[in-house]
Amino acid sequence: MPRFHFHIMDGTDLFDRDGLQLPDVAAAKLEAIRLAGAVLSESRAGSIWQDQPWQMIVNDDPTPNTGLAHFTLTLTVRGSEAPTAT
Repeated sequence: MPRFHFHIMDGTDLFDRDGLQLPDVAAAKLEAIRLAGAVLSESRAGSIWQDQPWQMIVNDDPTPNTGLAHFTLTLTVRGSEAPTAT
């Protein structure tokens, strides 16, 4: 089974050194969406409110700039202020 690495690039980059074995790219896409939601709902969403892109690079290598890049998720918010705690 192939191993997929889910690297988060948001100014304080988080490299996925271990990766996750999944059956195929379709399964990796589902995992990327699930993981992105979990990560963004935690404290790592701050940079997207400052016109900075949030990216998840999914590849087959423990570092984001080497290996085969399967796909990249990119999220950028423009013209909005950060939400305030209620």
